[in-house]
Amino acid sequence: MLENKCPKCGEKLSLFYLKQECPKCKANLLYYDLENRLEEDRIKAEKEANAVNRFLNNLKLSSIGGIWQIIRLVLLFTPLLWMLLPVFTLNQNNSPFTFTLQGLIIGFVKGELQFNAVLNDKLYLLPLLTMVFVIIFSLAVIISSLFSCGKKSLIRNIIFSVINLAVLSVMTYLCMSAGLKIGTGLYIIFAEYIITFAMHCICNSKIKSRIEEN
Repeated sequence: MLENKCPKCGEKLSLFYLKQECPKCKANLLYYDLENRLEEDRIKAEKEANAVNRFLNNLKLSSIGGIWQIIRLVLLFTPLLWMLLPVFTLNQNNSPFTFTLQGLIIGFVKGELQFNAVLNDKLYLLPLLTMVFVIIFSLAVIISSLFSCGKKSLIRNIIFSVINLAVLSVMTYLCMSAGLKIGTGLYIIFAEYIITFAMHCICNSKIKSRIEEN
């Protein structure tokens, strides 16, 4: 059952009581303790604004807060670019076929490559999976790097990069075992994955220095 009470003394009031003052303690029913309520709302809003600003500042510091962070961010995106170069080469029936990201996309769009056929042929499936994994795990490393202001951020970034490198190594081994040859693009991606470890360490040091200065 609905109850209407005075916010100060707790006097029960009728639901149809329309006066502004409490009949017992004469407190203003509308404005009683309004300043405290407004102050509580202000403090709450300030905390939320500070949390948002802190998140944005950490995001900026991790990604573009210095020259080394910018270099790392660009470096983490470039594996997608290097897959435009030959990733794998297949020599089959004296007819070489080069696997590139744009070549696979165009092949599927034009219908030259059929999903069912690719899924049933490991010589096409393994390179496709390798490039898909490069995209997925590279994005995971990028997202992880955007939150590099925490105490355990370096360890997290290293773990993601190790997983990324390990997955690429396994997929490359499977592709080579199937008879595929490594292309220029894949060599560069491997090199950049290794450089990424050093970049994480350098960026972590720069971010810590910036935080200590502030």
